[in-house]
Amino acid sequence: MKKPFIGNAPDYSDRKNWLARPDAPEKPVDLLFLYPSSCNDSKADVICAIDNRSMVKGAARNLSQQAAAFEPVANIFAPFWRQVNATKLPKMSFEEVDAAEWAEPRTDVYAALDYYFENLNQGRPYFLAGHSQGSRLCFMVLSEYMREHPEHYANMIGAYCLGDSLTKSYLEENPHVKAAQAADDLGVVVSWNTEGLANIGRSSLVVSPGAIAINPLNWRTDDVPATADLNLGSFRPRLLFHGLRKLRVKADAVLYPERGTVIVTEPRLKKYAITAIPGFRKFEPVFGPASYHGCDYSFFYLNIRENARVRADAWLAKAEEQVNGSL
Repeated sequence: MKKPFIGNAPDYSDRKNWLARPDAPEKPVDLLFLYPSSCNDSKADVICAIDNRSMVKGAARNLSQQAAAFEPVANIFAPFWRQVNATKLPKMSFEEVDAAEWAEPRTDVYAALDYYFENLNQGRPYFLAGHSQGSRLCFMVLSEYMREHPEHYANMIGAYCLGDSLTKSYLEENPHVKAAQAADDLGVVVSWNTEGLANIGRSSLVVSPGAIAINPLNWRTDDVPATADLNLGSFRPRLLFHGLRKLRVKADAVLYPERGTVIVTEPRLKKYAITAIPGFRKFEPVFGPASYHGCDYSFFYLNIRENARVRADAWLAKAEEQVNGSL
């Protein structure tokens, strides 16, 4: 039985409820982006308001640090949506977080998708992308919304659900959802969580039992290591500002199948773990001692951009073949 919607959704015909909404899309494909936990207002409720100043500011910063990876490839659309306040996460169980995300966040995201497909998409193929809490909403969308709207799902090039777990049980429960197996397969979910070796065996809110992933450098699903030579460019988020700062040291990537995460072994990058950042030590019980959760996009930023281009080109070439074949 479908869960009821909680609360009233924002009016997505109003531009103020969109973080990004191009007036005249010029590219042949779109990106629908759901930002990660961006509300850091300790005085706000567990579910922050759609116009919460902290969330609005944080969402814009995350757009510039994550969704911008797709900017040369796709028209970027990003709705504002109510979400779980990040300041409350350290005291919440996984079950409490999950229940909160199925409330107002789901209501808003589904309404935004309805408006996008009915009024903004114009039939273009698209990517779905998110990070952390945004990826968890993406997984809801893929399992429930897309099951109910196969006409929209059929036009999805791929979904980049980083910073949360795609699990074996999820795929079994949702046989219409497929995990990426290569750099150019289509209609699939691309997913990983980035960690250091010290996180192996430790609890993390975003690493679930049975998690599976793909290596963002060699696009393999086994444990064959990818050296930093394959990395087109590693960056780190600027914590208080928009954009990224390029790193002189590039991340390597080794898939750890037993845990379903991507391990970065380069020791010079340890200072970018969440718990190494001043003021973020409190998140060690949430993410573990060596989580690169904030760098899931930035460590592999240019490889994500190139991969989006590869998948978009493959989709458009396939579409052109089908048109030519029908003539």
